[in-house]
Amino acid sequence: MRFFIFIFFINFYFVCSQNRCGSEDYRSILTEKGLFINQKNISQNLNRLGQYTIPVVFHIIYNNEFENISDDQIISQLDVLNSDYNSENDDFFNIPDTFLNVASSSGIRFCLAQVDPIGNISSGITRTFTDLESFSMSEDKMKISSEGGVDPWDTEKYLNIWVCDLSGNLLGFATYPGTNPLLDGVVIDYQYLGVLPNSPSPYNLGRTATHEIGHYFGLEHTFYAGCSDWDNCDDTPSITSSTFGCPEFPQESCGSIDMTMNFMDYTNDACMYMFTQCQSDIMLGTLAEQRASLLENSFCFYNSLSSSMLKEYIYPNPFYDYIFFKNSNLTKNIIFFDYLGKKVYEDKSITNSVNLNHLIKGLYFICVNGNCQKVIKD
Repeated sequence: MRFFIFIFFINFYFVCSQNRCGSEDYRSILTEKGLFINQKNISQNLNRLGQYTIPVVFHIIYNNEFENISDDQIISQLDVLNSDYNSENDDFFNIPDTFLNVASSSGIRFCLAQVDPIGNISSGITRTFTDLESFSMSEDKMKISSEGGVDPWDTEKYLNIWVCDLSGNLLGFATYPGTNPLLDGVVIDYQYLGVLPNSPSPYNLGRTATHEIGHYFGLEHTFYAGCSDWDNCDDTPSITSSTFGCPEFPQESCGSIDMTMNFMDYTNDACMYMFTQCQSDIMLGTLAEQRASLLENSFCFYNSLSSSMLKEYIYPNPFYDYIFFKNSNLTKNIIFFDYLGKKVYEDKSITNSVNLNHLIKGLYFICVNGNCQKVIKD
């Protein structure tokens, strides 16, 4: 009994002390500064074409070792995003029957950018030490190198996600379409990025980024205007105010059942698990119009870097444990990335083969002296 009381008070503390999302306030700040222009409503009459892959760069800004989060924590966040935006999350099956008919996959996927803005091979992760102990949303210093942060990569080609210590107990915030390009992107506090099973916080499953990227693609909070229903979606029932914790189903307000499990509400991470058809259409419409340039690249899969020379240079493909090189004298810098862009192997010696038996089966990218090619491990 004491244990459950303890857990209750831990959750109560976090709910009362944390600022779940700053995106609306940030939009107001940028509007006052003339750095945000409200965009016209985007088309929701779309032909879905399948999958859309967004190149992501994570800017890790740290003042101590705790803030310099691991690659594994970042990869766990990417996995959550890819699951949540494609209805592949395990808790998708918790959606009540009342809302199953409107639950939707957007088809949007995310990968670590594998090419940087000047064409170099990249892990999609930057790490920068800062003298600042924390960052304020209103000052934008995390997005400016000269102010102790990191300048964005081209925001028309990459989704920039800054990870730092945010002041004011703020979990994260994002820009809406129409924001000044020098500030465009998402900011997440380092304590709430990725899956953190040992964290006592109820915001430890990576849903802060899921929520904020929803704003980045044009979504409003489901409670944006209370019972006035101004979130631009007919399939998200009006709700009087934001929802915290993990409420029992059903909850009612505005004369209808509340969709508290929507990613654009404020419930605990473990209790939000769906977008609607309308929300997916808005995000895809934003991607087709205001953010279309995100798709005009091959930063995720090296398609622009593959060469016929490399195809003839490495064998076999698919491979089992070893990959061989026909001319070892040309082999000086070998890098392997997995399909998410995480570096899994590097060898700078001259060799005629590499042993990759430690890798699991799947799709990889091998880069030799700057030339890259897809390979498959069977």
